Amino acid sequence: MRRLVIGALALLLTSGTATAMDHSGSASGQWTGAQLGVLYGYSWMKDMNNVLRLTAEGDGDVMGVYAAYNHQVGHFVGGGEVTYSRHDNMFTDGSGVRVGDVFAAKLRAGVGYDRYNAYGMVGVTHGTTNLAGDDWGAVFGVGLDVLLTHYLVAGIQYNYYNYVDFNHTKIDADLSEVTVRLGYKF
Repeated sequence: MRRLVIGALALLLTSGTATAMDHSGSASGQWTGAQLGVLYGYSWMKDMNNVLRLTAEGDGDVMGVYAAYNHQVGHFVGGGEVTYSRHDNMFTDGSGVRVGDVFAAKLRAGVGYDRYNAYGMVGVTHGTTNLAGDDWGAVFGVGLDVLLTHYLVAGIQYNYYNYVDFNHTKIDADLSEVTVRLGYKF
């Protein structure tokens, strides 16, 4: 998985054959529009039981879909994004708890220059597990998108999900993920 992420990042940073300029040659406004895409990556988690002071850890694959809308003014790019991801994470403590579906709604703000868009995100998330139920939390992240063509977008993103007192279990849950993304810009 580490090789996949490093390879995708190298592809993003060195893909110089395609241009994303409009017909006038201006880069302004090229990130404005909607996007739909898929994501795949790796996630890891750590929980802390606040009563017993015990921790549990786990990791696994993540895959999902996303929809986003950006608006560019000069070099500033702002917008929003919703994601659905399916996690294949099971705790290694023998409890049998597995992370399942994670939904997130995030605000994005960053800088767009030529084919590149670097941004930060903040939002809300809803996560589910097979045994402990579901709960709401906060999500923070950073990302880098590259226009491969006028319509094709590739990217890499890191998200940190934080759930405090998950479903009233006295367990604080932290989930991190790194994903590579491929999308179509309308």
